[in-house]
Amino acid sequence: MEALLLYYIRTKCNKDNASAIGEKRIQDELELPESTVEGYIKKLKEYTDILSIRTLIPSNKNDRAEIEKILGLHYDGDGRKKNVYYFHDPETFYYLKPSIIYRTDIDNEIKGFLIRLACLCDLGTTKIYTANSRKGKANISSIASDLKISREKATSLLNRCEKMGLIKPIPRGYIILEDSFLLNTEKTCEDIVYNTIYKHCLDKGAVPPNRHEFNRKGQSIECEGLTILTPAIFSKWSMHIQEANKKKEPLLKFNEYIRDVLLPNRFPTLPEEPHWEYFKKAILNISQNNHPQSNGAVLYKLELTIFIF
Repeated sequence: MEALLLYYIRTKCNKDNASAIGEKRIQDELELPESTVEGYIKKLKEYTDILSIRTLIPSNKNDRAEIEKILGLHYDGDGRKKNVYYFHDPETFYYLKPSIIYRTDIDNEIKGFLIRLACLCDLGTTKIYTANSRKGKANISSIASDLKISREKATSLLNRCEKMGLIKPIPRGYIILEDSFLLNTEKTCEDIVYNTIYKHCLDKGAVPPNRHEFNRKGQSIECEGLTILTPAIFSKWSMHIQEANKKKEPLLKFNEYIRDVLLPNRFPTLPEEPHWEYFKKAILNISQNNHPQSNGAVLYKLELTIFIF
């Protein structure tokens, strides 16, 4: 509940990461009793590395000014004490759509558990891998330890999520399927390529490859497979646009071409855990002894700005 409440309040923040959401609204939108909300807000005050909470009195001139500054409008509420929340910039984060908060088919305990579970995912994915797994199955004790809950509780919550189709087991762990958990903000061509390949893998019952790997210095870097494939795929899409223009056929967007043409034709089926080499060999269609970045990389760089705009 604390994780869910933190995220809920965070979605109500202004551009300065501050929120003056009222407790009555929290009670109504999360369908919680007043005493429950008060109890959890009291607990949130202990999370000083995430946010700070101040209690303001609207009848006080300075406090009212602060409330109105956060709201960005005149405060016309009652004079009761009001909590305001100031979130610190996070060191690590993932993307999450607010839609999960308002799903009526998932109870608050499961919502909060999923939000915490996502903190264990590999960077830029919805995959949780566990150490010391046996026979390819997830080590639930490891998940329980990371989330600071009992093994029995973790097992129960994971089973409930699996039955609801929110997660599924993969070799050595789990993958979150609930679509509120985003991989990225889809601002770059690499984002679009990765998202589309990721979704195609899920649709085929396969485990998507990671987007990031670690170099010898322990720094996270984008996988070479994605950086090589993106310009090559962009080149193929550009040729599709040229051909479609000549034939006066409908033009497919970049993601539509990957989703509806490239991947279905090249990968009607997939192995359980396809890696980047698997995609490279099929999409590049060249010997691995040759340099994989062909003229497609040049075309990609020339047209990238036009595509983004």
